[in-house]
This record gives sequence, C-alpha cells and structure tokens, in this order.
Amino acid sequence: MQKLSTPQPPYALFTGLLFFMALWYWGYDGVTFSDDISYLDLGYRFWNGLPFQEVDLFNYRWGTYVLPGFITYIFGFNDHLASLPSLVSYMMTLMLIWKVLTEYLAKNVFVIFFCSSVYLLHFLPKVYPDSLLVFWVALIPVSAIYRHQKPFLAGMIMAAAFFIGFCTKETIILLAPLPILLFIFDTKKDKKPLFYTYFFLCMAVLVIAYLGYFYVKFDDPFLRFRSIEQGHYISPYSFYDKGWTAVAERLTFSPILTFIERTFWIWIVLSVPGLVRAFKHDKDLHLIFALASLCLLVGFWFMTTSLSFYSPLPLNPRHLIILLPILSVNIALEAKRWTNNFFWNRFATLWIAFGGIVSLGLLDWKLAAFYFSFAAVLLFVPVKWKPACMAVLLLFPVLASVAYQRELKHFDHFKNVFTKTIDTCHPEAPLISHEFVVRSIDVLVGEYDSNLPLFSIHELAEKSTAGGLPKTFTLLTYSYAAHAFPEQESLLKEVNDYATRFNYDQTNIYQDKWIKVIQYDHRKDLSTFSNHGELVENETPSRKVDQ
Repeated sequence: MQKLSTPQPPYALFTGLLFFMALWYWGYDGVTFSDDISYLDLGYRFWNGLPFQEVDLFNYRWGTYVLPGFITYIFGFNDHLASLPSLVSYMMTLMLIWKVLTEYLAKNVFVIFFCSSVYLLHFLPKVYPDSLLVFWVALIPVSAIYRHQKPFLAGMIMAAAFFIGFCTKETIILLAPLPILLFIFDTKKDKKPLFYTYFFLCMAVLVIAYLGYFYVKFDDPFLRFRSIEQGHYISPYSFYDKGWTAVAERLTFSPILTFIERTFWIWIVLSVPGLVRAFKHDKDLHLIFALASLCLLVGFWFMTTSLSFYSPLPLNPRHLIILLPILSVNIALEAKRWTNNFFWNRFATLWIAFGGIVSLGLLDWKLAAFYFSFAAVLLFVPVKWKPACMAVLLLFPVLASVAYQRELKHFDHFKNVFTKTIDTCHPEAPLISHEFVVRSIDVLVGEYDSNLPLFSIHELAEKSTAGGLPKTFTLLTYSYAAHAFPEQESLLKEVNDYATRFNYDQTNIYQDKWIKVIQYDHRKDLSTFSNHGELVENETPSRKVDQ
C-alpha cells in the first residue's frame, strides 16, 4: 500500500505575506512627487465630484486611481493609506501563483524571488499603475492553465484581466500575443478547446462596450488611443527625436545594461533553464509561463509606444516590475536544475558573474560585489542551503534600499516643517519652493482647491511684475531635489538672484540636513536725486527696473 505524503505547511507563503505587510507599513518613504501625485489627485477628484484639471492619458487609467481614491474618500486623505491596493495586488499575486505551483520547492523558490526585488518592493507602498498591473499580468497566464478544464470561466477571467489591466495601464498589451501563441500550440496538438471562442467573444463584448462609452461620452470612440498618440513629448526617455543611433543603442546593448544595473539580470539568467525546458518537454504550466515571459521580454525590447513613428518603450525600472512574477515562476519551476545540474549551474554562475564584470566596467563596486557574491553562492554553497543563502543575499539590498530612501527623503520631517511653514504664510507673504513641491501641494496638505500661498520662483517673478512686490516671502528648499529633480536644485541661487535684484534681505534662517527655510524681507531703497540732494524712499523698485 502506497504511503500518502503529508502536505507541507505553507510557511513560505505566510512569511511572504507578512513580509509584504511589514514592508508596506515600515518601508514607506513618502510620495515620489511624480506620477503618483497625479493619480492621488485624480482619485480624490473622482470620488469627491471635482472636475479633472487636465485632459491627458492618466485620466483614463481608471484601474489606477479609482481604488486609491475610494480609500481616501472613506478613511480621509492619506497618501500612505491610498497605496493599500498595491499591497493587496502583491499579496493576491503571491497567493494566486502559490496555488498553481505543485512542487513544494518550486513554491518556496517562487516566494524568495518574487518577494525580494528592490524595485518591486520600492513601489509596494506607492500609488502607481505598475504595482497594480502586477496582479493582472499574473492572472492572465494563470487563467490559461484552466483553459481545458473550465474553458468558459478561464476565457472570461482572461478577458477581464486584459480589460482591467488596459484600464490600469497600456503595458498589458505586451501579453496580447499569448492567447494567439497558445492557440497555435494547441492546434498543433489537435486541441481546440472552447476557451478561445469564449475568450474572443468576451473580449469583443468588452471592446465594443469600451469604445461605445467613449463614443457616447466624448463623441469619439478612439479618444483613448488618440490620447496615447498625443501624449508623446520630448524628454530624456523618448527616442523618436534622438536619431537612429539612439534607437540602435536602445535595441542592442542598452537593455542589457539596464537589466544589469537594475538587478533584473539575475531573474532573466535564472529563467533560461525554465524557458529551454518548456519547449523541449510537454508540460503545459512550463509552456504558458515561458510564452508569457517571452512576450513581455520581446515587447519591452522592441515595442513602439506610437503607431505614427517608432519610439521604443523606455526601460524604466518601474515599467519592468511586471516581469518579476512571471520570471519568478520560470525560476521556481526549474530550481532543481540551476541549483544542482552541472551544466545549468555553471551556465547561471557564468552569466551572473558577467553582470558583475559589466558592473565593474560601470564603476559600480557595490553592484559588482552583489553579482559576484550571488555567483559564488550558486557555485560553492551546498544545494540544500542555496535557497536560504540566496534569500539573505537578495533581501540585503532590499533592506539597505529602504533604509537609504527613508534617510534620503525623511519625508515625515519634510512634511511637518512644510505644513508649519505654510501655516505662517499668506498671499502678501507667500512661500516659495521647488516646482515639484508646488505641484504636490494638495497631496501634501490633504486639501484641494484651497489656493494656498505657495509659488515657484517663476510664479513669484510673474506675480511681482504684475502686482507689485510682497513685503516678505519665505523660501523652503528640500535636499531630496538633488537626487530626484537635479534640474530644480538651483532654486536657492535663483531666489537669491531675485532677492538681490529687488532689494530683499535674509532675516531668519532654519537649516538641517534635509530642509532649509529662509525668510526674505524687503528693504526700502534710498535713492539720491542730484538736482536737490533729497533722499526719497522708493517702495516699488520693480517698476523702475522693468521699465
């Protein structure tokens, strides 16, 4: 009589879930003053019935801001609490893939690699579409696993995942070839399940409803697609304006450098054994995730962001995090090979060490040490200890990154000083700060359309020219600008130039490691007239200078 094996307790699953929750709570380092500000703003306005201030691409990414906005509507505005859907997305992805993996080793290895990417975890407590898209990207190949057993349900779920994913961010279309490729493979095996009929019918219904909404609402069924086309602008990350040499670099060695610099290289290298085996052996689970990985990798490498001209997608690490759940499955399915098989172990060791060599060429000693340490673990550590050692090695930069970001931004301190400072200001004595701070004012104070006296230096100059000079104003600079917005780091110099030009003196200064607050008071300009030697006070020197 065959002895039944005892199910192993899901310790790794619980550990992964708790780790996500702990990092979401303690690892929050504040808003990024970038796209998350727009999504927080849209979510607030959506649920409070306020008009959207701009007409752009972000307005139609409903899947990104509806849930965060709902949370802030119910519990009060809180930029950290608004990121709760990102935490739920990660946790649901972990549980979803844990369920479909059959081997205990594969489950544990998946948890290690999915829960240990610096960039995936950096966007865990943020309101960004990419962190929410992680779940929808994972749901698409998972639904394909059940296409033979439950064709209608699988087809409906896959269609819904594509649709909601597209309403979250357009990057989901990188997986569009997956159902077509699966259909080709199934046809070769004389398998033509009803799944594809149900899937394409559901997609047709959703697409018609989607286009119909835009036709009824805006009299243009293709408004969303036009907004994507019109959303291009010249930036350091665009390629359509850079010439063929920049495009050639982007399509050849630039992605490899990006993968290495952002540590995605480890996930790609360790996925190779799973990708190779998927096409050599008839295992449906392996094939599905291998095809999904190739769709994403090829799409990121070559896909254009416009149909009017060729401009490859910029490989921002934030965009690439949707690779991680899929690649982690490929890694987990063939964990026995790259840990124990002589050829695959040496293959992985060699190419990960190559990442270290490239890092040395980039003069990034810490990154090189990380790659060489990982290669050493692969090559020398006994098989049974490899997963544990890798987990420690992968988590070290995660924890170091969290500590670094918190120390770099000291967001709570900045927010506290900012709030106290602006409370002392008024329209005749405004506060001046970086443009990224001015743009984020509503999120920072949790109030909308409040017309608080916060201006950029350019707005102050325009205001002074039009309506006279304020008697006093306060400057607040944030050291985080040097890291995230170096083009705005010159604010202090610009304000000092303005103060010199219009006769302001520094009267009060507060400074610490992160923040500098300076008060400027306008001094009276005493001019001597040569015709009678009389001293007169000129209260509005700006008019004389501007004339």
